[in-house]
Amino acid sequence: MPAFEVSTIKPHDFNHGGMLGFISYPGGRVFVGAANLKMLLYFAFDLQSFQISGVPAWADKNRYDIEALPPASSESRTAVQPPMKATPSDEQRKMLQNLLVERFGLKFHRETKEGPVYLLLRGKGQLRLEAPAHPEGDSRGGVIMMQGGIADGSAFGLNISMPFLARQLSSNLDLPVLDRTGLPGLYDFQLEPDDPTNHDMTAAIVDAMNRLGLKLKAAKGPVETIVIDSVTEPTEN
Repeated sequence: MPAFEVSTIKPHDFNHGGMLGFISYPGGRVFVGAANLKMLLYFAFDLQSFQISGVPAWADKNRYDIEALPPASSESRTAVQPPMKATPSDEQRKMLQNLLVERFGLKFHRETKEGPVYLLLRGKGQLRLEAPAHPEGDSRGGVIMMQGGIADGSAFGLNISMPFLARQLSSNLDLPVLDRTGLPGLYDFQLEPDDPTNHDMTAAIVDAMNRLGLKLKAAKGPVETIVIDSVTEPTEN
């Protein structure tokens, strides 16, 4: 499995703030800020929190800052001036998995069972998806929850693929969303608010997908789960 050449793990200092989440810099350096174990598992395995079980109590409160550098031969290092990204590549996810195994003593197994899911499908309307303005950039987007819990229908996508959109929707719906659109490639889209009084995120997502020319359908499907057999607080640098 690919591994970082060098990595440091430090307790996060809340007195000095700092960045929250994952970022990959040009040149290959990776930083994960103020991340608890659940966040690290999310970045490493690309699964939502409801797809990870057996996480110990300390995994919620203990937060870490991690800096790591891939080997010179890795894709992250050899790419010509890769842009700064907030989404791990497949190679970086495998390196994060290795870091969790080596530094956190992670032991786990995977289970896949049939359960409730949503299918993301093509709708009958015209697609409101455009070619990305900056296809080299990071993928971002989703349906927006405004202050006060208002889900007014605002949504956007920048350089976004359908599998990426499905993952973003999954985090809001607390159920896996499986891409069945058959739409390849990357897209941009922008939806303005259409219901400023709505507080129902599921209704906002269904509405937004319909407006994009897509649709969500409740179904049964494979639900992948990571089961943590054992894990400890990280070893010192």
